[in-house]
Amino acid sequence: MIKKFITFSLIFAAVVISLTYYNYQKQQTNLRGGEQTRFSIEFGQIPDSLMANQYGSFSWRVSAPESFNTKSTGIYWNYESSPSALTKFDSPLAVGYHNYTEDYASGLFRLPDTFDLFMKFPKAGVVYLRAFAIIDNDYLWTQEKQIQVSAK
Repeated sequence: MIKKFITFSLIFAAVVISLTYYNYQKQQTNLRGGEQTRFSIEFGQIPDSLMANQYGSFSWRVSAPESFNTKSTGIYWNYESSPSALTKFDSPLAVGYHNYTEDYASGLFRLPDTFDLFMKFPKAGVVYLRAFAIIDNDYLWTQEKQIQVSAK
């Protein structure tokens, strides 16, 4: 009886190890040869300079496979720079931009798509901004851009 139990246990362990090894090898092959899902965000149109309280046209593109959506996208901006590299783990709360456009702040927006809006800035100075989107709980950020806003 004990001999059968040991034999059965050894056969079971060998099958589990073989299946684990097979699945590991198959997944490694898929990772090396397969195309990984890519998300990206980039500015399209932004003005080089504006006057205070003058509207400017801004656009940004969020690229993703067609089966994806974003529940929030927009532009964060401030008069102080926050030039550090942002990762997919950096939420807007962790970033030093205190102003946000609300046009696409909540909803369900199909991707890929180009978003556009008109913005104005209340005072003169250098404005620093980044476009943002959230896809599958990953935060996407553009590189920081700057716009010179002059007094009237």
